[in-house]
Parts: sequence; structure tokens; C-alpha cells
Amino acid sequence: MKVAFPVKEDKGLESFIDDHFGVAKTFLIVDMKTRGLELKDNRKLLAEGSKCKTGVFKKEDQVDAVVTQCMGDGSQRSLTSSNIKVYQAQGNTILKNLELLEKDELKLFHIFDFCQTKKNKKEGGCGHHH
Repeated sequence: MKVAFPVKEDKGLESFIDDHFGVAKTFLIVDMKTRGLELKDNRKLLAEGSKCKTGVFKKEDQVDAVVTQCMGDGSQRSLTSSNIKVYQAQGNTILKNLELLEKDELKLFHIFDFCQTKKNKKEGGCGHHH
């Protein structure tokens, strides 16, 4: 299984997860079997005129799941329609979340976990405008 994490800076498995999925500049994709790492640019940010429904990953990326702290429903719908599972991060680093995922201790995002249902950080949201 390949799992993608939004990151601000590539520090391998010690990379910190970016606060917001949709505007992350890069994703670190981890192959759970081999622990191989691959850095991918967010293609939504690369393509001029791309919209919120633009897919983040291509089919050939073979991403099975993402782990993120915050996400809007447009990204979630795009990923779900591509059969990519969306897990809610519980730790700050990729390594911590991989360990939790391997123990089946990460939960899938629920409709009420998305950013726009909680507009500010006091309510548990990311505080970003959508």
C-alpha cells in the first residue's frame, strides 16, 4: 500500500505533516512494504487554471491512502472518487502516523472532520478559508 502525506519540507520519515492538504506544495509517498519514499509536487498547484476538483494524484502514482490533518470536502470527494482512503493524522510526523496506521489506530475522515464544517481552530478546524 502506498500512502501520501502533505509536507512542507522533505525530511524523510521525520517530515512534519503540512497543516492543510489542498495547498501543500509537495507530498511524500511512502510504500508501506518497502518503506521506499517518493516526493511528488502537488499537481493542482502546478496547473494554471486548476480548480478544487482537480485531482492531486495521477493513476500511475498508485496512491492507496492519504494521511492529513485538515482537508476540504472538494479534495475528499476527488480522492474518494479515485478510491483513495483519507485518514486523519494523529501525530506530527510521517513516522508516527505510519506506526499508528500499521496498528490500525488511525481513523478515516468523517464528513464532520473536514475544514469547512469547523471554520476556526477553536472549533477544531484548520482556520483556512475555503
